[in-house]
Formats: sequence, structure tokens, C-alpha cells
Amino acid sequence: MKIPSILVINTLLSGLAVLLLSCDQPFDPRGELDQKPVVFSVLSTDRNVQFVRVERSYMLAGYEALADTSDKSVRNAIVSITDGAVTVQLRDTTLPRGDTSRFKGPMRAYVVSPFKAVYGGSYNVKVEANGLGTTSESIVVPTKPIVGLDISSIAVIDFPQDRQKDLGILFPISLGNRAYGYRGRMFVDYEVLRDGEWVAERVEIPTAFASLSSDDIRYVIYPQLTHKTFNNHAVGIHMNGVYLRTLLNVAYAKYGNTKIVFNRVVYQLLQVEQNLYNYYLTTHSYGDPHSTRLDEPFFSGVGGGVGMVGAYTLDSLVHILPENFPFDRY
Repeated sequence: MKIPSILVINTLLSGLAVLLLSCDQPFDPRGELDQKPVVFSVLSTDRNVQFVRVERSYMLAGYEALADTSDKSVRNAIVSITDGAVTVQLRDTTLPRGDTSRFKGPMRAYVVSPFKAVYGGSYNVKVEANGLGTTSESIVVPTKPIVGLDISSIAVIDFPQDRQKDLGILFPISLGNRAYGYRGRMFVDYEVLRDGEWVAERVEIPTAFASLSSDDIRYVIYPQLTHKTFNNHAVGIHMNGVYLRTLLNVAYAKYGNTKIVFNRVVYQLLQVEQNLYNYYLTTHSYGDPHSTRLDEPFFSGVGGGVGMVGAYTLDSLVHILPENFPFDRY
């Protein structure tokens, strides 16, 4: 038996009406939120106080993240750090907030002092928050590195104007165990006479000029966090040309005839363990020019929650500049 054409048309129209009505329903792509604790902490060997920040994940009221200015800090949590033998409990406190463009109030954090992470130490950071469960993560701090200054580079540092600009200032490095990434930075400490008082200042020396054909100090390259080498040996290199140009810029372009004394060169080595290196790599290396994605990569290194617990070490080598340093003005 054939179905009348009018019945077919009515059936199609009814189906289309249902489809149109369903398409008219509000759609929210955010989905439901499984609320978790958000933990962030970076232990270090260069300070006598350690911090752990604890917040809760949340669903935006709208679709603009920066429009939400409410405090998501978790209070009255039990936050502890243990090295396996000794456990210390952190206290809930407030800290001044440097950037108040979005959040106006002070920053909340859990703090312990005096407490300094030790080289090669193993630590577990644990957070117990009401309604959010327990979160913990373990890290191992890198062991102490060895930083040196190549003997041939001493004369370059002391009298850069008498040496070729394409010479490198070399800092041999032996990384510690458990170091997954490192960055070496070169600084010059100096003093200038201001209103009858000597004021201490510091300038960072770039590694090289951005272009081989230009010595424009505005276009330079600074060291980046680098993955460890297979044998844990590396060499930090800063070109004499950019070192000399930076000194000239400070001594003459910045301070003219002001009295100035250059005191020392400081080479600073940062080592990061695996969690902190992976966090940096994930959040700083994204940016495929051929991709149309607008989201940012997600990284989490915390068991039972989200966030990151890591550690770094900071060491310095100091070279005192000679009393007849060519750019001193007494």
C-alpha cells in the first residue's frame, strides 16, 4: 500500500519542527565541574621561607575569565612538608599582591619559616582540605652543581676593550644530579654616586647580539632555560662584544659623567627538577604558527588535584673586578 504524499510531507514537517525546537535550546559548552584543589609550590635552596598556595577549581559565571575577581583561596587546610624524617606544618597567612589589576585583595598562602630546601633533599607536599580531599606530590631537589670560570676568560672580563669582540666568556658547568633543566645568567654589580651617596645597582649581560651584523644593545639574546645534557656538563657562553657594549651603555649612555665603580661579575646558575622543568616546557613552548587552536596547554603534576609542586637551586660564582677597571670613574 502506498503512503499518501500529504502524510509524508506532514511527517517531514513535524520532524523539522522538533529539530528546530531542539536547536533553539540554550547550549553551554563548559559542562559540569568536578571541583578539585589547585596546589602550587616551588621549594628552593636560596631562601629561608617556603610557600604553598591552595585554591579551588571553579566554573566561570560567564565566559570571560578576567571578569571573575572573587577569591578562590582555600582556608583552614592542613598543609605540610615532610622529608621522610621531619614534618612541618605551614600556617595560613596573607601576602601583598604585586599585580592588583584583577584581584584587589592580598594574596593568601601557606607559609613555613625558617625552612630551606637542601641539595638532593626529597620532599613531599601534602594538602588536606575540607570538601576537596587530600592532595600530595613528591619532588627531589637537584644536588649541588660546580660552576667555574675559564682561566682564559679572566683577562676578557677584566679588560674587555683590549680583547676581540668575538671572544667568548666561558663558564664551565657540572650540573647536579636530578637537574632536568638549567639557566646561567651573567651580571655586573656596580655603584654610582647619587646625591652624595653610593647606590648599588646591577645589570644583566646578554649572551649575544640578536644579529651578527649589528651591535645594537636594544636587540640582544638572553639565556633561556635549557634541558640538561646527557653527561650533565655544559658551558655558559657570553660574547665579549655584548659584554663590552653593555658596560659602555651603563658607564656613558646611562650615567654620563657620574662617578661609578664596577665591583664584580656574578655568574648565577639556576637548576630545576623534573616537575618544574616540565611545567615551564609545557606552558612556554606552545605556539605553533600553523595551528588555529586558541586554548593554552594544560599541565598538572599534583596527585589527587591539579597544579604544580617543584623545586630549584640557585648558585653563584663571583669574580672581583680589578681596581684599575677601565670604566671606573672616581
